[in-house]
Amino acid sequence: MTTTALTDQRLTELLPLISEAWDDGELTDVEIAAVCMALLRNPDIDLSCREALHEWLDPDDPPTEQDLQALRSRLAADATDARGT
Repeated sequence: MTTTALTDQRLTELLPLISEAWDDGELTDVEIAAVCMALLRNPDIDLSCREALHEWLDPDDPPTEQDLQALRSRLAADATDARGT
C-alpha cells in the first residue's frame, strides 16, 4: 500500500473510516460507500488523494497487517497530538 494516504493531511479525516472498515479483515460495499461519500464531501480531495485511497479500498487486495499497523500508528499519533501530549 502507498503511504500517501497516511501522510497526506487532506486524508486525515478519512483514516478512521478506513481503519474501522478493515477491523474485521473484510471490506464491504457499505464500508466502501461510506468512505466514498466522505470523499465527495471534502472539496480538498483531489485525484492524487483518490488514487492513494483506492489502494486501501480494494476488497480483493486487502492491506497487509503491516499496512494496517502503520494506519493504526498514524491514528494513535494523531490522537496523542490532539490531546497535546
